Amino acid sequence: MIIRQLMRPLEYLRIHPGKNVADWYLPSAVSLILTGTCLYFKAQVNLFGPGGTIAMILAFVQNLPGFYIAALAAIATFGRTDIDRIMPGNPPPSIETRTVTGKRNRIPVTRRRFLCLLFAYLTFECIVLTLASILGLSFVNAVRGVVSTEIGLLLFSVSVFVFFFLLSQMVVVTFWGLYYLGDRIHQPEA
Repeated sequence: MIIRQLMRPLEYLRIHPGKNVADWYLPSAVSLILTGTCLYFKAQVNLFGPGGTIAMILAFVQNLPGFYIAALAAIATFGRTDIDRIMPGNPPPSIETRTVTGKRNRIPVTRRRFLCLLFAYLTFECIVLTLASILGLSFVNAVRGVVSTEIGLLLFSVSVFVFFFLLSQMVVVTFWGLYYLGDRIHQPEA
């Protein structure tokens, strides 16, 4: 029960339909391009070293959870009732929930719920990215001395891809959330 509650911010990824481009396709494409570039220029790119790319990105990313939590609090307490209407679409975006008795139920999503799930997910992702970056930077030298060159290249490639995927997804979803907060939430439904 507690694990399900702790993982609840991941429910954002289960909202359907129409989010695959922002959630998966665009971040995957950006991550593949960045990973390929890092592999091609591996000798010239300082990813894991002091003052490297990951350390600089980490300095920026570790400040974001506070902003995401503030956005989440603002959305959750907006006094506007129009954001409590079901989002448009045919079919409208929906999410599967469970009743108190455990019965699964698919319900349409309101703008408030969508934005709350979006910023809860971004907060979760930001914290995971920050902790993973700190651990990765802490253990990179220890791993280099223990694994073979082939395994090291595989670990490098996978870790760089995952890092850039999470970062790209966080940026794309943040921009999408800013679009909803800054523009879409103020437009009439029709």
